[in-house]
Amino acid sequence: MSDFDELIHNTAGWLSEKGDEGEIVMSSRARVARNLYGHRFTHHCDNEDLLEILRKAWEAARQTGVFQQNRFIQMGQISTLDRQFLAERHLVSREFVQNSLNRGLVVNHNEDTCLMINEEDHLRIQGFAPGFNLETAWQRADGLDSELSGLELAHGDRFGYLTACPTNLGTGLRVSVLIHLPGMVHSKEINKLLDSLRKLNYSIRGLYGEGSEVMGNFFQLSNSATLGKTEQDIVMGLREMVVRVIGFERKAREMLFRKARRLLEDKVWRAYGLLRYARSVNTKEALSLISAVRLGVGAGLIEDVSIRSLNELLIYSQPAHLQKVNDRKMDAGERDVARAEYIRQTLNARPPE
Repeated sequence: MSDFDELIHNTAGWLSEKGDEGEIVMSSRARVARNLYGHRFTHHCDNEDLLEILRKAWEAARQTGVFQQNRFIQMGQISTLDRQFLAERHLVSREFVQNSLNRGLVVNHNEDTCLMINEEDHLRIQGFAPGFNLETAWQRADGLDSELSGLELAHGDRFGYLTACPTNLGTGLRVSVLIHLPGMVHSKEINKLLDSLRKLNYSIRGLYGEGSEVMGNFFQLSNSATLGKTEQDIVMGLREMVVRVIGFERKAREMLFRKARRLLEDKVWRAYGLLRYARSVNTKEALSLISAVRLGVGAGLIEDVSIRSLNELLIYSQPAHLQKVNDRKMDAGERDVARAEYIRQTLNARPPE
């Protein structure tokens, strides 16, 4: 079985609904930026430099306990579809998909730890956890960072770890959650929340991070500043902010169900009916419908669908995943039909967990 076959058939652990606050927070991530001493930053490297960094990083990664069962994927040697698949899986960034030559990805068996080599920085170490578990995600990233200690990293007394983007100086740590906020969106409070978060030095982006579109009422919320703060400060700061955002979301949902329960129930059940019986559905519509059903599950309206099933649908209804599952390339119309079929089969076949 190939690396991609395993990725398709072995669902990522961070899609589990067993994480804290799994009804609202889909997953947590910690990402650490590091660069090798004596090498130019990635965007100034020529192909020879990139190959040397790739070689050094891979040799170090294969010696770690984290990657004893691993997949090493050279991005320049796989198809555009496969690269898009990895982006949909949240294992690589959009920049990594577009600039793939002499880049590499190492990912462990459970998909809870991975290493991007030659992204914006030489090393992008990522740890994932289901639900609201920032500490677990951080421990995974920090554990791999420690195991790569044989690499000589660019570090200074004044600025800490040196990074290609000044916003990552210091610890080089970004922690984030993928959070579902339909209550804030439907109550028209989301823009006020976004403005407040930005003023407090937090970033909020779409489903696939920087530059991506907000779909299905899913947002990525992360810290913006790293310099002058410890890793513990960063993790605890985001934890406190996410707790507040969860509170706002719960209050928004309560108010909506109190003031417009019939309308919301109708929206939820219409969405569920469409997902169960539609014969064609595009990506945006699918995410919107999944969002509504997820809201219904959280409110106790729908009891025969698990959050895990909805988490998996969110990923497997994406274009590259559909084509990999069906083992063929499809145009947009074919994908819409295949997406509807996949969703129907999933919802009709899986009992609640």
